[in-house]
Amino acid sequence: MARHYRDPRPGALPAREPLCNHLAALPTSHTVLHLVPLALYLIAAALVVRTARAAPAARPWFAALVAGAGLAVHGFVLFGAIRRPDGGFSLAITDSASLVGWVVAATTLAAMLASPLAALPAALLLLAGLLAAGTGVFNGFNEIHSPQWEITAHIALAALAAGWLSIAAIVVLMLAWQDTRLRKRAPPGILAGLPPMETMERVLFRALGGGFVLLTFVLVTGLFFVQNVFAQHLIHKMTLAIVAWIVFGVLLIGRVRYGWRGRRARKFTIAGFVILALAYFGSKFVLENLLGRHWG
Repeated sequence: MARHYRDPRPGALPAREPLCNHLAALPTSHTVLHLVPLALYLIAAALVVRTARAAPAARPWFAALVAGAGLAVHGFVLFGAIRRPDGGFSLAITDSASLVGWVVAATTLAAMLASPLAALPAALLLLAGLLAAGTGVFNGFNEIHSPQWEITAHIALAALAAGWLSIAAIVVLMLAWQDTRLRKRAPPGILAGLPPMETMERVLFRALGGGFVLLTFVLVTGLFFVQNVFAQHLIHKMTLAIVAWIVFGVLLIGRVRYGWRGRRARKFTIAGFVILALAYFGSKFVLENLLGRHWG
């Protein structure tokens, strides 16, 4: 358990020891069970690719079943890693990433059942598996939350927004790869299993639209539910999140009014996602694990 040190400044939250003081104390409870979601997601991804090659328009029912099992185990492992006896929960940076991965996997599973997306879900399940593999790794230094519904709702909305915008980022990377191969007139290779670019763009802007709405709620609830922004060292996080919100908003307005797509849409999406990732994961890592601060 990480030790707390009191900050002499009035209203400041207790500081934490930097990451270097905890490297020798990584948890030994990161058992094989934590890797089961990764294995199940990888198996589901392989089944998705196999189905896409055999019948691109078919729904991968067996892959969805395996992905659902991975989702259930992932949720069980994640809940066990963050739950505290007092009813609150603790979120290390890897647990936060795992929570985003759970959202990605759940959304991908729902999309697989709703409409055929060829091999696209395989890339999303791979991302979810990699994020799930970090569950519980850094539970020696994390933020501790009391069981207040306002903060719980705020974090849940943030995870949903990050998950959907992560899906948008993966789709953008796939689109860029497709576009590069087409411009070079190179054989599609493994990209042959992806849906047409029009379908990919439709998925992209659905993810962006949903993520933008959720991010809007995250910012609004943060203003009402998060107190002492400066004392909790959250001002830089909120500033970056607002910048990302503006970038995504400009992109969506450009899409609706001017039909933006292609390279311009990809640039805006990647820029917004990078800024948003820095807002949460970058700030969280620097403050908690390098500077020894705690957000609370």
